[in-house]
Amino acid sequence: MKIVYISKYTVLPAFGAPSRHYFLSAYLSKINDNEVLLIGSKSTMGNVQDFDGLFQSQKEGSLETVTLNGPKIDLGFNLKRLWSWLVFEINILRYKKKIKEFKPDLIIVSSLSILTFLTGTYLKKKLKIPLVVEVRDIYPLTLIDIGKFKKWNPIILFLKWVEKIGYKNANLLISTLPKADEHFMSVLRRPVNFFWLPMGIDFQYYNSNARFIPSQINYKKEGDFLVLYAGTFGKANALEHIFQISQELLVSHPQIKFKFIGDGPLKQFFMNEYQDANNIIFGDFVPKSHLPFVLKDADLLINTWLDIPIYRFGISPNKWMDYMNASKPILVAYSGYKCIIEEAECGIYVPAENKSAMIKAILEFYHMPKQQREKLGENGKRYLMNHLTYERHANDLYQKLIELKNR
Repeated sequence: MKIVYISKYTVLPAFGAPSRHYFLSAYLSKINDNEVLLIGSKSTMGNVQDFDGLFQSQKEGSLETVTLNGPKIDLGFNLKRLWSWLVFEINILRYKKKIKEFKPDLIIVSSLSILTFLTGTYLKKKLKIPLVVEVRDIYPLTLIDIGKFKKWNPIILFLKWVEKIGYKNANLLISTLPKADEHFMSVLRRPVNFFWLPMGIDFQYYNSNARFIPSQINYKKEGDFLVLYAGTFGKANALEHIFQISQELLVSHPQIKFKFIGDGPLKQFFMNEYQDANNIIFGDFVPKSHLPFVLKDADLLINTWLDIPIYRFGISPNKWMDYMNASKPILVAYSGYKCIIEEAECGIYVPAENKSAMIKAILEFYHMPKQQREKLGENGKRYLMNHLTYERHANDLYQKLIELKNR
């Protein structure tokens, strides 16, 4: 079977920590006689060097990876990002001849750039092959729910039109969100062919690229209990609640320390606001290769979310894969549809933006016997190994693709 997989935000190993699209494509290419053409863009957050011409490509056995040229992008949703979306679609059409020469049996298109739904629909009809649409985040609903845009904004109306075309023409809809099918059906007003495919991990890559850098580690003092957050400092991460909790616990439990690792638009604000707090540690951005060693220093890993309607469809963040791989208990402040953490029995949920519930949970972990916390961590690692590897995901996806091809 020949598969074309298109995602603007593909990151290849040469350009940084590989993205989900790369791992799925690599493992799909190792199943039976599959050939996979993975198409991404220079316009990613990966470290792609400038090059001349429309594209650059390389072969890895039965996998060919193609990087289309395009403008560099900034963090956040803005006009420059939308422009990069448009450039990517134009470049896919310019690359269309090579896609046709590849003679694919089916095509997969993946958001975040939902303009690719239009290109996927065009290629489906032009090549007369099935179309698979992968949804990572639900756009434009996410932009409405986080309060950035009104639902009658012209950009939102245009993206809604694009979204509906993608769903309508998809022979299979897949998503990292376990309840995304409820949204798909509300848009189309009919049942859909849906497959949940959460985020995953590739242990071979993770273990072979792990690097211990002593300067990245801030060892705890004896008796400290370390609550650690690793990720982005942004509005959607709801970190202000953790910072406020840290100050409420400072007097009663000074031995509970809070460490924040990463980067983002709000990091400097928090550093200025809490520069004198002696129970808060700020760490630099940590490459994925260093992360396993940094997370091992924690007693509890924490993940907070805003209390907004979009999460009713569920979540499946990369962060959880890193946290579970560290074999540490996890506290998630979240009020949407719950999955993975409960099934894995590796931590607990508390309501989003509920500081009293978060404090109660942190103290519960603090007073919990160490052996019990270790048991939770072991549960998470075991679940990750048994259910969330990209090798397993690729095999599950392959079965769905075979069904489409044989219809």
